[in-house]
Amino acid sequence: MTESRSPPADGTPEHNRSRLENGPTLDRVTFRATDEQLAAIESLVDDDVYRNRSEVIRAGIQRLLEHHAETDASRDDQ
Repeated sequence: MTESRSPPADGTPEHNRSRLENGPTLDRVTFRATDEQLAAIESLVDDDVYRNRSEVIRAGIQRLLEHHAETDASRDDQ
């Protein structure tokens, strides 16, 4: 039996979406990086720290969000 997914409710084209294994659906985002940033990302992939560029970028975004959550929490405690 083949499982079909319905089109996203937000209007994002299906070809711009994918799914992490047993995880959330992902949307495609395009951004521009400097040569130095791209080289650093590639180095992390080449060194097998991450499987691909997307994982590097997602990990960086997650750390940024965690940092801001901690900063906001410490600001609220003052």
